[in-house]
Amino acid sequence: MAKEPGPSEALLNLAVLDDHPLFRAGCVAAVNQWPHGRVVLQAEDGVDYERQCAEVGHIHMALVDLSMPKRDGFETIRYIVHHQPRTLPMAITSDPTPSAIQRALRMGARAVLSKTVGPSALIKALDHVRHSGFHYNELVSRAMRRAVEEVDLHRTPDALWAMLTKREREFLLLYTNPAVPTLAAVACRMAISPETAETYRKNVASKLNAHSKAEMVRAGLVGGWVD
Repeated sequence: MAKEPGPSEALLNLAVLDDHPLFRAGCVAAVNQWPHGRVVLQAEDGVDYERQCAEVGHIHMALVDLSMPKRDGFETIRYIVHHQPRTLPMAITSDPTPSAIQRALRMGARAVLSKTVGPSALIKALDHVRHSGFHYNELVSRAMRRAVEEVDLHRTPDALWAMLTKREREFLLLYTNPAVPTLAAVACRMAISPETAETYRKNVASKLNAHSKAEMVRAGLVGGWVD
């Protein structure tokens, strides 16, 4: 259960932005059950929100629908971050796709909620943002995992091989060859100094994120570069 505000605790000013009056009214009713704040601004889009802010004053937290006319939720969150840095924007959406969630987070959203959440989940998110500045839920976790997976797409074997120079490839093939057992032997084969061989080792390790010989061998086997 949410903690009741103390006698000297001022209520936070909240805003709810949504172009659907019925949903907005329901959201306002749910938010007003939160003991630490009250809705002082209701807007149908980002432009309406900006206009009203000039009259209402500082907003501590704003619940922003991502799909709105004139200025949508993404641009509204960006506006809040740039022009109202003390306001904490929280996104809410009826279409919580990973790409939409990732974009909202990039814009500066402190939480992303589905419109299907119940009042208790909304209150929990408000509490988290109030206390720590951010709310993690399954939507956010899933979107962040998807972002990591998308980054990994750029680390395919072909992409990794393309990152290496011709001499780095030569070094890797020699260094992972059982018939060339030492770094000194690799240097001899390449007609370079041991210090230069060590430089190649460090460069290849960094590019492949493989910091031991075993990891380089594994990367080569997965990539099909070595037998």
